[in-house]
Amino acid sequence: MRWLFASLLLLLSACATPVPQQELVLRLSPASLGRELALQQRMTVSAHGRSQQMDVALEVDAAAVRMAVMDFGQTVARLDWDGRELTETRAPGWPPTVTGARVLSDLQLVHWPLPAIRGALPAGYSIDGDAAARTVRFHDATLVRVRYPAPGTAELDNLAGGYQLRLDAWPGSAR
Repeated sequence: MRWLFASLLLLLSACATPVPQQELVLRLSPASLGRELALQQRMTVSAHGRSQQMDVALEVDAAAVRMAVMDFGQTVARLDWDGRELTETRAPGWPPTVTGARVLSDLQLVHWPLPAIRGALPAGYSIDGDAAARTVRFHDATLVRVRYPAPGTAELDNLAGGYQLRLDAWPGSAR
């Protein structure tokens, strides 16, 4: 497990540069998803030519978003969001650059409906898209692109943050 933390730290340390002011961090209510969701996903994080895979379990109901990141069957990070308070626990060695707020925002950009996201955007931000893709902009600058190339698969390219995520649902996991 120590190698996971070392490689993830190396991968994301390149993302530790100051975040541009226009990078969006969402904090949508769990209920704004509009349904319950239970997913098990393989998450691949890529930045600066390096990639790391993790298994992620995600549960959402009207009251909370719960997520666990697992490696070899052991939970290495946990996130709970009730719409008011974000709580995260991490195994020792978990990179400080991988924050619960960033993970929550990325998951909400991928899974939450466009009207819920659009209604929560600060001034200057916009989102457009359809069932195959979405794009987040700050004024004219594209910040994030999300694509859904196949059922159960999402690809997020965070241009402002300098990283990409690929989420692949495990067979039998709902989307």
